[in-house]
Amino acid sequence: MRFIIALLSFLVLAGCQQTPVRTLPLSATAQSADADLVDKVQNGQKAKNGQKVHNGQSGLWSDADCAPSASALTQLLCLHQRLAQTPTEQEVALSTLAQYNLALSSVISQHLPAGKWQPQGQGYQLRLNLPLDEHQQPFTRYSLLRQLQFEDPIYQPQPPLPDELGVPLVAERPNTEQDFDRHYPQEGIFRSVTVTLQQVTIENGIITLALQGHYLTEPGQSAFAGRSFPLSYDPATATLLLLREARIHQSALQALLDGNKPGYRFGIYSPAPIRADRKPILMIHGLNSSPYIWLKLSHAIYRDPELSAKYQVWHAFYPTGAPPFFNAMRLRADVDAMRLQLQQQAGFAADTPMILIGHSMGGIIAKTFIVNSEMALWDQTFRFRPELWPVDDPELRRYRDVFLFKARPYVEAVFFLDTPHHGAEVAEAWYSRLAARLITLPQMFARLNRKLFQRMQYDRVTPQMRPYLSDGGPNSVQALSPQHPLLRTIATLPYQRPVYSVVGSNTQPFCYNERTCAQLNDSVVPFFSAHEPRAEQQIIVKSAHDSYQSDDAIAFILQQLKVRSAQP
Repeated sequence: MRFIIALLSFLVLAGCQQTPVRTLPLSATAQSADADLVDKVQNGQKAKNGQKVHNGQSGLWSDADCAPSASALTQLLCLHQRLAQTPTEQEVALSTLAQYNLALSSVISQHLPAGKWQPQGQGYQLRLNLPLDEHQQPFTRYSLLRQLQFEDPIYQPQPPLPDELGVPLVAERPNTEQDFDRHYPQEGIFRSVTVTLQQVTIENGIITLALQGHYLTEPGQSAFAGRSFPLSYDPATATLLLLREARIHQSALQALLDGNKPGYRFGIYSPAPIRADRKPILMIHGLNSSPYIWLKLSHAIYRDPELSAKYQVWHAFYPTGAPPFFNAMRLRADVDAMRLQLQQQAGFAADTPMILIGHSMGGIIAKTFIVNSEMALWDQTFRFRPELWPVDDPELRRYRDVFLFKARPYVEAVFFLDTPHHGAEVAEAWYSRLAARLITLPQMFARLNRKLFQRMQYDRVTPQMRPYLSDGGPNSVQALSPQHPLLRTIATLPYQRPVYSVVGSNTQPFCYNERTCAQLNDSVVPFFSAHEPRAEQQIIVKSAHDSYQSDDAIAFILQQLKVRSAQP
């Protein structure tokens, strides 16, 4: 009953979840090499070296061998020989290259049952030179991009460009939960690898295909037959394969109701390799949600060559039942610590700027990165000076950062999506109050409150905050009330960095004056709560509190990112 009530109460706040990816079955056509094929490979090598070959009908490549009607192995070997020769026409070369890549893909698919390489074929073999990842760890599973099928076609991998060489795959390995792996999704490490056929030889009478794996974090080149070809590269799909394993979205409700067992580890995760030369974009989800909501926006950034060359995407996950100011304190500390580690171990510059994007309550958290609290939040909460705060307890010293903090100099800009700057009336509805009673606050937060009031008298809390700090402290639903003193106070603090705003409307995405704007609502947050008059730019999009799914909102964010990246 507990979960049913919470689901009904908070369904309007939940993010729409995506359908996992499917892996299409492998081709049933087995590849094999007979004596005639061995003879043709040998004769091709002799001809390449200027040696004499016999003139019989067998042992020579024909147009039929290079045609799609031939077996994939035969076609691959024939086209490999043709590509090694200098083509006379560019159109012929590109057509041959496309067929060649397709044939190589078909052969590779025969050697990846269940994602594991099997080098031995029927009458031929593979000699594999596979890459390690950025931390010198081997990959344990591979998937061909052409085998992946997504329910939503916008996520379907784009076909390789006609002049690209190689077969793109997604390589993966388990997350060790050690060192840098703690900054990657728990489901595993997923990376882009492109495989090319480097050489064909005969070893002990067996055709041997030497395959080279290229681990790519940016577009690359590969030499073949005396020419340089751009490698087929897909930086977006590797992160999407997380969908096959993803369980973080299943933790959204659990992380709301029980902060002690959120189902996923609190922290910041990078779906792609962490790069010292790219600006992080930290995306922060809202109430009863998870990083899963950022799938569409993240994919749009990865797929855009201009943006993926300049930005990297990070996702935050936190138990959303605790109040946003407490979670904000933890996330600020986590970002600070992560950046310091990257500076010390990965060449990350201390002044590397980052962008924050926050949805709903995540926008309130993002706001704390770009304001100076001064004494505003403290004075709303306590009737004594911070110098009298207990400083002999490290936990209580950290708890003070909930109320006293400074804008982070490394934040370049913030995007607010459906953010209740002035609260949401739905937080005061009877069903929300009922659901709020089901929330179990993290023991860390409850313990800090108990510690605090063991050291000081309760009457030293201001009257307006006493209702929120009783019974172990407020939860996130209470903190999103339009009447919450801290929410009202932080809305008045000046921003130290530029902000951009996306406001949702479940009716028309426009308004002309105060009267028509007051009628807009995204089902959770009314217009004048999400409206940010101090924003550099603001748009209204059709949204039911899920503007992270809006094509217009995503286009707006991508455009502003490009504008910012072009600035000196």
